[in-house]
Amino acid sequence: MKKQKQHKFLASFSSDRLTLSFCVALALVLWLLVKLSEEFITTREVTIEYLLPKDRSFVETPPASLITTVKGTGWNLMSNYLNHKETLIKFNLPEKPSFTINGSILKNKIEQELTSLNIQDINYDFILLNMDGLDQKRLPIRLVSDLGFAPQHQLKDSLLFQPDSVDIAGPPTLIDSLQEWPTEILKMKKLKSSFNTTLPLVQPDNLELKLTPKEITVSATVEQNTQKDLFIPVQVLNGHDSLDFFPQKIRISCIVGLSNYDRLSSSDFTLEANFAEVSQNSTNNTLPINLSKVPAFVKQVKLDKESVEYFLVKAE
Repeated sequence: MKKQKQHKFLASFSSDRLTLSFCVALALVLWLLVKLSEEFITTREVTIEYLLPKDRSFVETPPASLITTVKGTGWNLMSNYLNHKETLIKFNLPEKPSFTINGSILKNKIEQELTSLNIQDINYDFILLNMDGLDQKRLPIRLVSDLGFAPQHQLKDSLLFQPDSVDIAGPPTLIDSLQEWPTEILKMKKLKSSFNTTLPLVQPDNLELKLTPKEITVSATVEQNTQKDLFIPVQVLNGHDSLDFFPQKIRISCIVGLSNYDRLSSSDFTLEANFAEVSQNSTNNTLPINLSKVPAFVKQVKLDKESVEYFLVKAE
């Protein structure tokens, strides 16, 4: 008997919960229908496309989009949002050096796209477009690099890059003054092997400038280096027969790549001491040494002595 009463109670309780849930859901639906029938204000992004005449370009890049404030019922706003369609307005531009799109034209274009919404405001009162002819110029590329090498390694030759020039197109007012175009920084550390890589060019700040190509190929051969010592004769300039000096040769040390080690000789260097630089009242009998000739493929050249001593020899 107790079990039957308990079963009836549970059945009645479940039925009441189901009724309550249905009522709550119905109330929510009715509330949502009421809210969606009300009007709301929100914003929408509108993309702008400019159709330029042939061989024309912008002096300054115009805005690619604008923000409009719109008003509409919840139903219309939800329908517009769920549609996921980009709001796009287009303008065919005339053959003029400048052209202004005023706010009323912008609003009218947007209204043609957002027909179910009321356009309240636009974040542009007008858009001023300055146009110029489209010109092209070829510029040499300036390679920007920051290379670091492993101990006892260096470049065998100069960095090679292809192409060595870039074609740039845009308004004459922007490209006439350009003389070269840089790359992004080629940064490599602890190099000990040859490499071949691509490197992008710096992209223009002004979007109206177009580069072709946008990147280059850079290659280099890396080799080991070592130290080499040589004795170089000193040449005295503006001297005379009674002038003698010591030492006659100066030892130098330098760093050279292995590929150039054997062909490097003392004739590749010139050491000079200019007697004309000596003051007549000088009590110092030394001449500073000037290293006037150094091959391009060596580095870190060091001299054992920075000067020579001179003295006058009396004729017998």
